Amino acid sequence: MEEPKEYYESNINKINKNLKELERIISAFAVGRLLIVVVAMATMYYLYKADKFIYLCASFMVALIIFIVTAIFHNNKINEKEQYLLKLEYNEKGLKRINGEWKEFEDKGEEFLNSSHNFSSDLDIFGKNSLFQWINTTKSPLGRKKLAKVLALKSLPDKQIIKDRQEAIKELSQKRDFCEKIYISFNKGKKDKHSVDKFLDWMEKDEKISFTVRYVPYLFITITLLFLYLTAAGRIPVNYLILDLFVNYLVVKLLTKNLSDSINIILENKNAIIQYEKILRILSTEEFTSRKLVKLKEKLINSGENCMVEINKLKNIVNWIGDSNANAYYLLLNVFMLSDIFVLYNLEKWRRKNGFKIRLWIETIAEFEALISISNIAFDNPKWSYPKFTEERKIECKGIAHPLLGEKAESNDFALHDGKKAALITGSNMSGKSTFLRTIGFNMVLGYIGSPVRAESLNYGIFSIYTCMRTQDNLEESISSFYAEILRIKLVIEAARSGEKVFFLLDEIFKGTNSKDRHEGAKILIEQLVKSGGIGLVSTHDFELCDLESIHNWLINFNFQEYYVDDKIKFDYKLRNGRSKTQNAKYLMKLAGIEIVEN
Repeated sequence: MEEPKEYYESNINKINKNLKELERIISAFAVGRLLIVVVAMATMYYLYKADKFIYLCASFMVALIIFIVTAIFHNNKINEKEQYLLKLEYNEKGLKRINGEWKEFEDKGEEFLNSSHNFSSDLDIFGKNSLFQWINTTKSPLGRKKLAKVLALKSLPDKQIIKDRQEAIKELSQKRDFCEKIYISFNKGKKDKHSVDKFLDWMEKDEKISFTVRYVPYLFITITLLFLYLTAAGRIPVNYLILDLFVNYLVVKLLTKNLSDSINIILENKNAIIQYEKILRILSTEEFTSRKLVKLKEKLINSGENCMVEINKLKNIVNWIGDSNANAYYLLLNVFMLSDIFVLYNLEKWRRKNGFKIRLWIETIAEFEALISISNIAFDNPKWSYPKFTEERKIECKGIAHPLLGEKAESNDFALHDGKKAALITGSNMSGKSTFLRTIGFNMVLGYIGSPVRAESLNYGIFSIYTCMRTQDNLEESISSFYAEILRIKLVIEAARSGEKVFFLLDEIFKGTNSKDRHEGAKILIEQLVKSGGIGLVSTHDFELCDLESIHNWLINFNFQEYYVDDKIKFDYKLRNGRSKTQNAKYLMKLAGIEIVEN
C-alpha cells in the first residue's frame, strides 16, 4: 500500500480532476435544459400560430420527455458531485492529520468534557486540541457518542477485548475504500443530535393499530369507486364525485391526526434512514476476518430478520411519506385511494415487527464508525507499534513520545518495574515534566482502545488511570483550586483502597499551600497510594521529596534539565535518571522583563 501522505494526495488529485469534468458536464446539462425550454416554447408558439394543434401537443410531449430525461441525468450528476465532495473532504482530513493541521477541525467533542472524569480533561481526550478532534470521522450522532464512550474508557477492557480491538483496527486500517464508503454515505448538513434518540424511542413504543385505521379506509374507497362508476355512466352529476373526494380528504386528515407526531419524527429522520439503508448495504457485502468485525456483522445477520430487506421497506415507506407531503400527484392518490392512511398503517406494522431491532442495527453502525475513527491512527502512522499487555503492575516503554505534538515531540525511555512503584519527576520550569506525564497517560489510553502507540515498544498492565493535573477554582461551589485538588486526590486514594489497579499521574500536587505542608502532604499521599497497590508518576518542584528514594526502594527519581547557549535558555526534553539540580525561575522572570533585585 502507498504511504499515507501519498495515498491522500493521489486521491485528492484524482477527485479534483473528476470534479472539474463533472462541473463541465453539469454546466452543459444546465444550458441544455434551458435550450430545451426555449426551443420547445418557440416551436409550440409557431405551431399555435399555424393552427397545428395536433403537432403542438405532440411537440409538447416530446419536449417534456426530453426535459425530464435531461433533468434526471442532470440531478444524477449533481448527486455524483456531492459524493465526490465528500470524498474530497475525507481525504483532505486525512492529509491534514498527517500534516499537523487537524487542530482546525470543527468537531472537538466539547460536550463530552467532564472535569470530574478520572483522566479525560487532564490528558486532552476531548475539547480543543484533543484526541477526539484529531481522529474523529464519525458522522452520525450515535457514532460520536460511541467514539466518546470508547475514548473515555467507561469500562476498563481486559486483554482479550484489547486484542480483538487491535485486530479490528489493523484490518480497518487496510480497508480504506470501505472506510471512505461509510464516511460518504452520510450526507452533509446539520444533524439534530437528539432526533435519532426520539426516533428510536418512538420505534420501541408498543402501540396497537386501531380498528378504524385498519379497516375504515376500505369502506370509503369502495364508495369512491361506486361514485366513479355512476359518474362515468351518467347516473349522477360530477358534483357528487367531487363531494366524495372532499370527504375522503377529511377522512385522511382525521385518521392521521393522532399520528402527526409519528409523521414528524419520521420526516426528521428521513435522510438518516436512507443513509442507514445505504450503510447496511455496504456492510452486508463487505467481508471481514478479525474476530470483532465478524461478530459485529453477525449482529446484523442474526438479528432475527434480514436487516437489508427490512430497512429497505422502511426506506420506501419513508420516501412515500416525504413525497406525499410535497407532491400534488400524491394528493390525488390520497383523495381517491386514501394512500396516507395505508402508508401509516404499513409504518405502524413495520414498527411492531422491527422497532426493537433497529436500535441494534444503528448501534452496530455507530460501533463501526468509532472503530474506523480509531483506525485512522493506524493508517496515518504505519511506523507506530502496538503495545503488549501484562498481568504485572508495571510499565516499560522505549522511544515514547506524545502523539499530538507532531515532529517536535521528543522521545524517551521509561520504566517502572522490578519493584519500582513510583517515579518522581523533577526539573525546572518548562523543562517538560507535565508533557511527559501526559505522554505516558495518553499513550496508555491509545493502547487500551486498540490503537497503536507512538513508541518503539510499550509493555504495561491494565490499570484504571487517575490524574490530578489541571485543578481549577469553582466559584459556583466556592471551591478553591487547592480544595479541588484535595477532592481529586481523595478520589484517587479511594479508588486504590477499593482494590482498583490504579495508575496515577500527579502534576505539582499541593502547589496551593506552603512548602512544608506541600512536602508532608505529597509524602503521605505517595506512600498511601503505593501501599494501596497503585503505581505511577509524580512531577514536583519539591526537591526534598527526592530524598524518599533513600528511604523507599520502590521509588525512583528522574529529571529534565535545561542548558544555556549565548545566555539563552534551551531545553532538550530528555528524561534522565536522578534528581534535578537546576532551577530557572529567576532567568524566566528576567526573560519576561521583570527586574530582579538581589539583596
